[in-house]
Amino acid sequence: MIRTTRRMLLGATLAAPGLARAQEGWPQRPVTLVVPFAPGGPVDNVARPVAEGLRRALGQTVIVENRAGAGGLVGTRVVAAARPDGYTMLVGSPGPLVIAPAAGAADAPDPLRALAPVALIADSPQILAVTNDLPAADLAAFVALARSRPGALNFGSAGIGTTPHLAMELLGQLAEIRLEHVPYRGTGAALPDVIGGKIEALFGDISALLPLVETGRVRALAITADARSPLAPSIPTTAELGHPALVVRNFQALLAPAGTPDAIRQRMAEALAEALKDEQVGAALVRIGAQPASSGPAHLAQYLAAERATWEPVIRRIGLRLQ
Repeated sequence: MIRTTRRMLLGATLAAPGLARAQEGWPQRPVTLVVPFAPGGPVDNVARPVAEGLRRALGQTVIVENRAGAGGLVGTRVVAAARPDGYTMLVGSPGPLVIAPAAGAADAPDPLRALAPVALIADSPQILAVTNDLPAADLAAFVALARSRPGALNFGSAGIGTTPHLAMELLGQLAEIRLEHVPYRGTGAALPDVIGGKIEALFGDISALLPLVETGRVRALAITADARSPLAPSIPTTAELGHPALVVRNFQALLAPAGTPDAIRQRMAEALAEALKDEQVGAALVRIGAQPASSGPAHLAQYLAAERATWEPVIRRIGLRLQ
């Protein structure tokens, strides 16, 4: 035991100077941002313009690497197991960072232990939309209709355990209404059915729903935020409509392996803040409905803790378990 302890202490002593040297002048080689989803999805669409902005801010190549699988857990585990030297970071989102750990997903890394926060990149609220034939002109009328017909109204989602699914479950708990869940393989697959009236309602990202709202193919009842979105200023917020607890955000955040030095994480947060001020990066994010955030390691840690506090009770109440 004594010999083992000595070897461990010696290893730590030898590693410390190397890690300290790695911080000096970081980054000295390309940085990889792991996106734990396939190309072309919401997280990937945020990561790519941000990577270009980071390249300019850091003066170093920034590579986006897609490592999809298991609802984002494959790529998340890759980063959690990576060397904590600042050259491999994760572009995370609610599924693998908040929902999967709370729902007991196998081998889901605890983002508060296995990963180290760097900064929030962007977030975006959800729009609650209904089919045009539904006799509910606003959120209050929708709630009243659902109360009068328990379980009769169907809502679609991007899939079981996704943010749109849990957003409607949260509304159901807050408003004391019961709706029937119809999961789809992504929001895009559900849109034709809400347009055609096969399902009555759904939550979805601004990027997916706002074009349908603006062309009159669906009706927006609310946006899940505490302030109106500059992208959709005519849509009232859930907060102003009497549901301040229904603030739901789809977010993208930058995290590093646990043990990544504070100096590297802070430098990356500063570079991200600079990148988000870049007009090209900002315009690219706005086009997909993402609102750039100004953040840092401490803020992101608080943000993730708040997200977990919101969703863990909802997940427990509906008995969601992800295998």
